[in-house]
Amino acid sequence: MLARSGDLTEKWYEYAYRDRSDVRRFVSAYPDRRSLSVSCDRVGHDYQFVRPLLADPDEVLCAGKAALRRVAGHDHNRDLEDVYLRLTDLPAESELALADLGADHLNELRTLRGIVAETAPIRPKVIRAGFRCGKCEAVTKHVAQPGRRLRAHEKCPRCNSVGYLSFAPEASEYVDAQEVVFRDPDRPDETTTALLEHDLAGSVSTGETVRVVGIPRANRSGDSTVADVWIESVSMERLTDPGR
Repeated sequence: MLARSGDLTEKWYEYAYRDRSDVRRFVSAYPDRRSLSVSCDRVGHDYQFVRPLLADPDEVLCAGKAALRRVAGHDHNRDLEDVYLRLTDLPAESELALADLGADHLNELRTLRGIVAETAPIRPKVIRAGFRCGKCEAVTKHVAQPGRRLRAHEKCPRCNSVGYLSFAPEASEYVDAQEVVFRDPDRPDETTTALLEHDLAGSVSTGETVRVVGIPRANRSGDSTVADVWIESVSMERLTDPGR
């Protein structure tokens, strides 16, 4: 049985945030700063935190942001949903070869090692989307946008109309993002694409060996039942320089 959300939030607060001046400085600097590094070494061997973290990282990372809101207090005017919790030093059981990545590993938290084979141009990615209601003209701002798929409210929060919302780019917020193709060091024909956001975008070059902590995701195109796998990056460490 996995830990409850409230228990996870409390564990985040006790292990990672409590009595830490750097975390308080981070919250004060947000949103100018959005990336916070957290080492899993602080957790120790608490399986009631580690097991959910590896099996259901979406829930655990959500609990981590909820614990940050506790640090921020009631006077903070943002919900901290677009904070990047850069988890490092995961337990050895999280390690997985790129070539072995499959359906059983989707939506888990994994540590993967790869060589940068290709880097795409850096482009803006929506992290908080604004939507305009075609009926009442109200603009709904700051709908958090994790991952690649644009999400909107089901209905207008102002007039409750359904089916009238359209994306408002001028009312949205963006960060830099970059797609990077990694190849398996032992099986060069096996490659996987990772999405790097914010401070990770532009941080690696072709030929570098890196260690990526990320969440494997699946995207389906058109009517096909076969999905493409990609990595939603959580943190990244450079292990070598290009050409070495």
